Amino acid sequence: MNKFDFLYDKSIICLNCEHTFVTKKVRQGTQAVASRDADFCTYYKEQAGNPVLYTVCVCPRCGFSFTEQFSSPLSAQARKHVQVKITAKWTAKEFGSVRSLRTAIAAYKLAIYASQLTDQPYSVKAGLCLRLGWLYRYLKDNAEELRFLRLAVEQYEQSYVHSDYRVGDKEMSEVRLLYLIGELNRRIGEFDQAIRYFSKAISLKGQTIETGIIQMAHEQWSLARETYAQQQKQRVGS
Repeated sequence: MNKFDFLYDKSIICLNCEHTFVTKKVRQGTQAVASRDADFCTYYKEQAGNPVLYTVCVCPRCGFSFTEQFSSPLSAQARKHVQVKITAKWTAKEFGSVRSLRTAIAAYKLAIYASQLTDQPYSVKAGLCLRLGWLYRYLKDNAEELRFLRLAVEQYEQSYVHSDYRVGDKEMSEVRLLYLIGELNRRIGEFDQAIRYFSKAISLKGQTIETGIIQMAHEQWSLARETYAQQQKQRVGS
């Protein structure tokens, strides 16, 4: 049995140039979950089969990089930006086969740039930054992880303000978004903001069936409050 039997070839039509190309995807249900962090970063028993590695599609012809969450069709202005900023400088690279963490990181950075050029929803840009942060977490690169978690927080907060979070992620409810903003703020050390967003999530208790998220919000709210209190105590002591 091939060790990469969990992968299959999927035919993709580029959102920019409409070229059809093939890229790898992970077969659903083939990978056993080992653990999951509080911000939903998932570890698999076979990390080589982590679907996050294969979320981004990279067109080999024009270099446009995107996910299934990107808005389409692209406007004429967006295509012009892609042509000038990406395609004119593009040198064909191999992204359609088995990916390492480093290859996946490169794909995400291309997609983040493409999302900015084509004015994708805040929620789409946030999701890309969050998953890129996870890839750096897998590599134990704390500095780069925190860098992209901060960018994810900024975009998710804008997504909440502009209510576009259901556009880029059909599974993203208001309570889940508030919880995630709280958890990401906690991870980057913004404990006061974390407490604020966890409280917002908890306040929706009677308006949601996502009781698991409410429970997680309670737990992380307590953790954030405890850490924040210790931090304030140390500042006073110094």
